[in-house]
Amino acid sequence: MLGDKQRSLSARQEAGLLLERCFVSYLFFVARHPCWQPCGPPQSDVKERSRRFFRVLPRRRWARMLTSLVLPVLLALFTPVQAEPQKLRIGTGDWAPYVDQKRADGGALARLVSAVFADAGYEVEYIFHPWDRNVLMLQQGQLHAIMPYSCSPSRLNYGICSDPLVRGEIVLFHRRDQAFDWTTVEDLLKYRIGTTLGYSYGPAFDEVLQAGRLNVQQSGKEDTGFRLLELGRVDLHPQDRAVGYAMLRRLFPEDSGHIVHHPRQLNTEPLRLLFRKNDAESAELLQLFNAGLRRFAERGDLERLQQALNTGNADDWRPAESTQVMRD
Repeated sequence: MLGDKQRSLSARQEAGLLLERCFVSYLFFVARHPCWQPCGPPQSDVKERSRRFFRVLPRRRWARMLTSLVLPVLLALFTPVQAEPQKLRIGTGDWAPYVDQKRADGGALARLVSAVFADAGYEVEYIFHPWDRNVLMLQQGQLHAIMPYSCSPSRLNYGICSDPLVRGEIVLFHRRDQAFDWTTVEDLLKYRIGTTLGYSYGPAFDEVLQAGRLNVQQSGKEDTGFRLLELGRVDLHPQDRAVGYAMLRRLFPEDSGHIVHHPRQLNTEPLRLLFRKNDAESAELLQLFNAGLRRFAERGDLERLQQALNTGNADDWRPAESTQVMRD
């Protein structure tokens, strides 16, 4: 459908150019037609010739004036111009290093998503809200997509998932001075756990959480779990590993090392864009985005991004120059 729109725009521009040429040719024809010229047999009388000349002169001036007035308007209307990119509204949250509200470019994943959509002629505006509010705004049609989200079963009730952007790794953070080990989710029942509203921590954890078997303190703010952990008011805080250490460096720049993570993964799952379910425009945008994302993957951008996230260098990652930019 997007290709049809672009072809339709090109056809309208060509038709406009043809109309412009035809109309301008007509004006020049009218201006130079014999009916605008002095006619009749030569006049020997000078006064009669002067009278006829000044009677016809206003007609010539009118023709020239018409041409000078209409031609600029036609040129302005039908000269091909560079189309402004369409703007997309994507909801997200402050989740550095994936998405960083303090950065002008929005962080690593925002740079990736913006570059993919830019190749397709779209500009992205990122709307920062709590995660559960993003979901509500998507369902109400106020956002084109939300990110980064895992494609959990509950989210499939309202959304359709893009291809994976990167792979997230959820781990359990704890104080270094607290002895902690676990094997299954059942081992976590005796601990106080700080969680964030709107998060999914993986099927096993989510199931026990929804059953009310875990002792949790939920908060709508990203950093509350770590603050409670630092104060000793909770024992554990599940969080993405890359996000967790970026947040610790920001919250406790002088002593971020007193909170560490357990090496066992609570969940590992791809992070994606979620588009609105049962919506024609969303389905079209999903198809367009996935096609562009595959091109980025083929030239190694996604692999380099994953490596940058794993090594703490996400702020330095940039996608390679797009083939569209190089053609332009």
